[in-house]
Parts: sequence; structure tokens; C-alpha cells
Amino acid sequence: MNENILIKVYPKFQPCLKEVLDSGRVGICAGNIKVCEIQSGRAHDGSTTTPTGDHFKLAIPFAGQTIMWDVVFDGNTPESPPDFSFDDLTFLADPDVAILEKYVPSLAKWDSQDPKALMNVITELLYLYKKHQLANVLVVLSSTAEDGEIEVRISVALLADSDFTRLQFEYSTLIGGTQIVENDVEVLIQNRNKTTGRTRSGTGAVNFLIHLNVDFSGIPPVQGTTDNTGKDAAVLLVTFHSPDWSRITPQLCLSPGVEKALGNTSFTVPLFPQGNCLMDYVPLVMLQLNNKISAIIAAHEKKKGFVTAFMFHMGKALLEYDTVDFTYMSFLLVKRDFHFLLHINLSPNFPKECPVFTLQSMYHALWGKPFKLKIDDCPFSPRWEPRQMVERACLHIKDHIDGFQKSSIQKSQE
Repeated sequence: MNENILIKVYPKFQPCLKEVLDSGRVGICAGNIKVCEIQSGRAHDGSTTTPTGDHFKLAIPFAGQTIMWDVVFDGNTPESPPDFSFDDLTFLADPDVAILEKYVPSLAKWDSQDPKALMNVITELLYLYKKHQLANVLVVLSSTAEDGEIEVRISVALLADSDFTRLQFEYSTLIGGTQIVENDVEVLIQNRNKTTGRTRSGTGAVNFLIHLNVDFSGIPPVQGTTDNTGKDAAVLLVTFHSPDWSRITPQLCLSPGVEKALGNTSFTVPLFPQGNCLMDYVPLVMLQLNNKISAIIAAHEKKKGFVTAFMFHMGKALLEYDTVDFTYMSFLLVKRDFHFLLHINLSPNFPKECPVFTLQSMYHALWGKPFKLKIDDCPFSPRWEPRQMVERACLHIKDHIDGFQKSSIQKSQE
């Protein structure tokens, strides 16, 4: 996919754009930067097949939305730094040279030979853009922040069409009253006039994208997870809707590995309680998610303990078992020269749910398939230790073997 994009770009700019496409995972959600609308600002007479693309758009994930930035190189002077045009015209509308030199050094000291040069500039500009969004919403004063000079110089006037007092309170108490820090939060004003910076009456919304500091290191490995490109993570997107910000919609986004691990026990984010604030709500979500992760880890250990105990009890009769998720195992058993298989399946809700025990004949078939019999009413309690679960299950299974043998013979003759 990336190769199809790069072949349209002027060769001098391909290394830096390739770096953006290959490693450009940015922001709290660690999303990929996408490139589109590749164009050329150079005259092309058709005499060469060399690609001439030197203008393109970047689609950058930010605070639960996608922001669009134009990057304009000059193919006639490829050593020159690119120009940028932002979809928010209030951002760096009249940039101060000193600010750019200090906070976007990779642009001020552009090195066209460095493949990482463009990615470095994007990273530095995103830092400024994050400050710009906060300054617009929160009226942060320079005396209260280390980077206050950025916030004051790039901030537009307070958005006169909206009262952001509620949002200022939400942000300040979230940062000051919880374990969440500034780097864990992205804020974005939606549906506003990007020329004046003012929200459009009745349609405005403000996104808070919050990285949740949850420990996923104990989550058991999951089969079938195809996206292993990033860390296990959880981010909470909370949208405040205008005009009074009282309608609040939360959404939890999980990395593929975490989502797969939750499986059928998928975590549902709680509703935002009326009268609550982020300072109360975010720790609540983190607590519930931590509890869910702990339950998954405990269940995995229970399954592992049960499978291990059953294999130990059965000795060499083991045929196969799930070595990753511990969801099934099979044994080859014999009683008075009658050979049969015992299949055991554990649901994702084990140990809340009893394992499923199935006997399968080695000799008899029913309607063209091996004859099987599910054993019901097996004594089981989630409070038992694995050894007790196994012993009680084996005694119950033994009581059904003779009946299973008779049924398999009778059914196969029908």
C-alpha cells in the first residue's frame, strides 16, 4: 500500500515520506498517519517518467478525529524545507519566528538529507497544535504553565459564542485531582469555523481523548491476534456537546490485543453519571477496567490449573490440549477393551461455568459421524480447587462409561 503512494512522489522526497508512513504512529491513540491527494507543483511536459509529486495532504489522528495538514515541497529546490497549511486557520496563522525556532527546530534547521526530518517536524507541530487547542478552550495563563508563552502567543481570543467554564473546570480538575497528566490528554474543538475559531451555534462539541494508565502486562497471550504493531492500551474518548456541555458521550477504545483478550466478557464503558465530572468518571472507568483485567487473569490461571491437574490425573492418556488459552483437551481412554475419547471444553466464563465433558466412541458412528455423548450434571463449584474439580469430574464420568458403551452400540445399529 505504501509503495503505491511513494511511486507518485518526487524521488528526493520519498525517503522522508516513507519514514512518516512506516513509523508515523502519533498521538495518544498511536494511530497511523495517512497520505492522500498527491499533486505536483512543477511543470511536466511528459518527457520523463519520473514522478513529480511534491504536494500532499496528511491525515493525522488527533483527539478521536482526523485533522488534515497540507505539506508543500518545491521539487525545483528539494533541499528547501516544506511549507505547511493547516485545516484550522487559527493555528500558526501569524507564526512568531522565535517560537518556531524554539519549538519546531527541525523545520528551522531543516536537513533534507535526514529521512526523519519530516516526521520530526510533524511531531513538533503536533505538540504546538495540542497547546493551541488547550489555549482556545481553557484560557491557560502563562504564569501557570511551563510553556505558557506558547499558549498566549498562539491562542485566539476566548471563543465568544460559547462558555467554556465547564470545560476549563473539567480539564483542570482531571489533571490536578487524578493520576492523569497533561501528556495523557488531547483536546479538540469540533464543528467550528476554522477561520475565526468560533463554534457554530448549536452544533459544537469538544473531545477529550484520555490515555488510561492501566497495566495490561498480566493479560494472557491470545491466539488469532493479527495486529501486534503497538502496545496494549486503552483510551477514553469523552465528547461534551454544546451549548451547555451537559450532554456527554463516553467511548472506550481498546487496542486489538486487549479487545481480543476480553472476548465474550467485553468491557462496556459505564454511562457518564449526571452531575459527575471527569475527575470522578475517569478513575471509575479505570477501576472497572482494572477489575475486569484482574478477573481475566484469574480465570486464565484457573483454567491453566484445571488443565494441568486433569493431565496429571490422566497420565499418558493425553492426546492434545490448548497450550495457549487452555480451552480444551482430549484423552484416549479404555475400559474392558472398549476404547473411547474424552473431550473437555472450557468456556471463556470458566470457572463460573462448568466444563463440558463429551465422550466419543472409537468404533461407532451415527449418521456418518462418530457417536458422541455429552455428560450432564457433573458436580462442580467455582470455589473448588482444581484437584477437587478433577477428582469429582472423573468419578462422575466413570459412572457414565458403561451406559455410553451400550448407547454407542445401540445407536450405531439403528
